[in-house]
Amino acid sequence: MISPSRTFSLQYYTAKNGKDYYKEFLDTLDDQTSTKVQAQVAKLAVGIGKVKTLANKLWELKVEHGPGYRVLFTRRGSEIVLILAGSDKSDQERIISLAKRLIIEIEETEKRKK
Repeated sequence: MISPSRTFSLQYYTAKNGKDYYKEFLDTLDDQTSTKVQAQVAKLAVGIGKVKTLANKLWELKVEHGPGYRVLFTRRGSEIVLILAGSDKSDQERIISLAKRLIIEIEETEKRKK
């Protein structure tokens, strides 16, 4: 869990190449599964969810439905949860690698703004 009783702003990252990898993931799911995944993501806003740290600045939300879906996210400051991508267990390694690259992209963009 992140921090129950605390609220966070959920934001969804669009990569510099214009892709929203989380939305692309949702588009591969049937309606029922997509709704379950989105409901679990919404709970992150109040600090609820089965969450695990994967790497520096990268977390996964485990959605216990079907083959074991994962939603990868990072945090920006203490208030914002930034949703990066999602996958099922079979595609997890590729999506983790993608999410790590997205975090680097975000950090480089933030450095340029300063």
